[in-house]
Amino acid sequence: MGRTQRATFLVLAMMLTSGCLAAVEDISDGIDDTFDIVIGDYPQIDLPDRIRGDTATLEEYDDCDSLLDDLKDSLQNEMLVRLDQESYYHWIGGGWMWMDDDIAFAEDGATGTTAESDGGNSASREGEYSGTNNQEAGVDEADFLKTDGYHIYMLNGNLLVIMGVPEFGELTLESNLTLQGYPMQMMIDGDRIVIASTINAWSLDENDPLRSQLMEEVQWGEGDNVYTYYRVQSLVKYTVVDITDRADPQVERELYIEGNYHTARMVDGTVRSVTHNYANFDGLRYWVDLPSEYWAIEDEGDRETAWEYHLTETITNNIAVINALTMDDFAPHIYEMTDTGLVSYPSTSNDCSEFAASTDSVARGFTSIMTIEMLSDDVQVEVDHIASSWAHVYASQDVLILAEPANDWWWFWRNTGFVDATNIHTFDISEAGTTTYVASGRVDGTVQDQFSLSESEGVIRVATTEDMWGRWWMSTENWTGPTNNVYTLAVAECMIPEGCDDDSAELLQIGHIGDIAEGERIWSARFMGDRAYLVTFQNMDPLWVIDLSDPTNPTILGELEIPGVSTYIHPVDEDTLLTIGIGGGEDGLGLDWSVTQISLFDVSDPTNPTLADTLPLSPAYTDENCENVRSCGWSWSWSEATYEHKAFTYWAPDNLLAVPLSTQRYTYDEIIENGVTYTHYGYEYVSMLKLIEVDSENLTLSLHGDVNHSNFYNENGLSDWWYGSTTSIRRSIFMGDYVYAFSALGATVHLTDDLTPIVELEIPGQEISEKYYDDEVEVADSEESESTSSGDGAEPEES
Repeated sequence: MGRTQRATFLVLAMMLTSGCLAAVEDISDGIDDTFDIVIGDYPQIDLPDRIRGDTATLEEYDDCDSLLDDLKDSLQNEMLVRLDQESYYHWIGGGWMWMDDDIAFAEDGATGTTAESDGGNSASREGEYSGTNNQEAGVDEADFLKTDGYHIYMLNGNLLVIMGVPEFGELTLESNLTLQGYPMQMMIDGDRIVIASTINAWSLDENDPLRSQLMEEVQWGEGDNVYTYYRVQSLVKYTVVDITDRADPQVERELYIEGNYHTARMVDGTVRSVTHNYANFDGLRYWVDLPSEYWAIEDEGDRETAWEYHLTETITNNIAVINALTMDDFAPHIYEMTDTGLVSYPSTSNDCSEFAASTDSVARGFTSIMTIEMLSDDVQVEVDHIASSWAHVYASQDVLILAEPANDWWWFWRNTGFVDATNIHTFDISEAGTTTYVASGRVDGTVQDQFSLSESEGVIRVATTEDMWGRWWMSTENWTGPTNNVYTLAVAECMIPEGCDDDSAELLQIGHIGDIAEGERIWSARFMGDRAYLVTFQNMDPLWVIDLSDPTNPTILGELEIPGVSTYIHPVDEDTLLTIGIGGGEDGLGLDWSVTQISLFDVSDPTNPTLADTLPLSPAYTDENCENVRSCGWSWSWSEATYEHKAFTYWAPDNLLAVPLSTQRYTYDEIIENGVTYTHYGYEYVSMLKLIEVDSENLTLSLHGDVNHSNFYNENGLSDWWYGSTTSIRRSIFMGDYVYAFSALGATVHLTDDLTPIVELEIPGQEISEKYYDDEVEVADSEESESTSSGDGAEPEES
């Protein structure tokens, strides 16, 4: 099968097909199920060699048996490593080690506004409102709040809430739609919305048909002892909603894929959503099942013999479980809810051609790319699966990049030659409705986030950090600390007219600069045109300017050291950077985590970048009972914008930046009703949106004012700890002469100029409760009330 051909996965009314991946020969020659236990510092398992190869190229399978063998082999090696860890920590570590094999790092990915539709209105408002803060122009990123200029769509609790904007400065509730599970993010195009929700397998209703697909009752031991086995812990549900009538949204399609939701991008009406799945396997144990008699053995030699016996028994049983597994056990299943009920689609095609893996490392987890064509009448979908670790995702208008650890997490154990490396997989997304594999490469180190990745005119740019911190199993005598790199890569092409024997696609390194900021790590990065900007940190915050105009020869142009650290870099223009981060500590060293800091950099002379201005922010206030914010009991402030770029809204037409800022403090109150004293322990919340004036001509920052949502969360100045969601303002939108702010309980509209409040609207989807506790004690006066009320200073348990 050629690389540009399409392999049919499923042919359905909704056109569910596999994507385009390269075809190769079998990768595995079978499974070695032998093992030995050797005596060293502890009863060690003789672990298989873990040697990284020379290429990260994805190779597609054309034989399900070969894929199954590779997955079993990887699972068996992981099992041996995890049991060896168990043995180590049992005998040497002084405790036990819990390793979660389903670790997921939330990554979303931000210049440019969304190119969302006008909601069916004839007069376009494009350019008059801000949209999602996207990394690349023309590439919309999924989020829980979207707008088309005439409507605002918000995922809140388990609801899709649709709000109308008849005129700028107005806001009305149009409708809401109850969704299954926990809605995470959405994409909108025209009159369709695709919503990605997380569904926990254990929370499914008793009569939900998915229950029988995901779980079963398993008997264990003697008698009637049973436990519930879940083949996966969670699913991602894609709900396609027809919003032609915003007052009456209609569910058009419901698709499910096993795994965890990661992120999504949309280019020209095509959504590409990325999920990751680790399957669970009934009967597979990563611990040694010891009888109670074991703990009564006093002789260490006898106890070691007993341990080896039960360890061997566990491994033998595990190998039997692994050998009995099928592709159906490994592969993420896809389901659809139709008018006639739940449809379960085959987990693989006949030849497994929709699955691929790097040639030298087959992870047992699957990253799935679901490509959804929004503009087609029947919502066409294709799915590709890559045996990989959890990946960072980047997209330009033409290229999708997955950056995953070169090897699964367990490779490090007792592997003295193991160093971090990252596989870079690239896909062509220039054609609507298709995702076509192009090439892969490998770079040293790890990638911080999506902003450490970029594509420009076919050149892939990557910023990484190499680090050996915490690598206690490796020799670090000559290690001087972390260091950082910038790589440029390009696709290798066959230059021989008659063709090449090896037609595998590979990303080759064409440029590299290393040893940047030795002893420090990358905290933020941004690629802009022919430059890269890096912020590294140990005790100070150097800003590095890298020249990429010649991708074969990246060079450092300039460096600036300042206190604090920037966690997100936003370009104002070619000569000015706006950042958010954490303020510097005392004497300019370290970090003061109580201070959120906005910084403005002048990079007009890239050889001499300068810090033009800084603005420390705090939402806390003082009153007559305290002289400063810390003595008032406020916790450290926080802003979602320091780690989520979509909460950072810069509106160039007004030169305004909006970022949320929040804090809280513990509170106490009591009331008397009918002679009974009721006491309340809770929290006072401060939930603000800070607006900052950014003068890029004079290079200054100043506070424009605040939008305050605190009253949504403080009933009479007191609230319980709010379990439903964050109390912070999450997102903001500039529309015409107004700024809109959104938090879980409400939305507000203010005039941008002087922040006059125009609209305050309660939003459905979340609730906050008020609780008082009583001792039923008669109270004569306020002093007696204080002495006899319930409350010993401890926070009561939630009822």
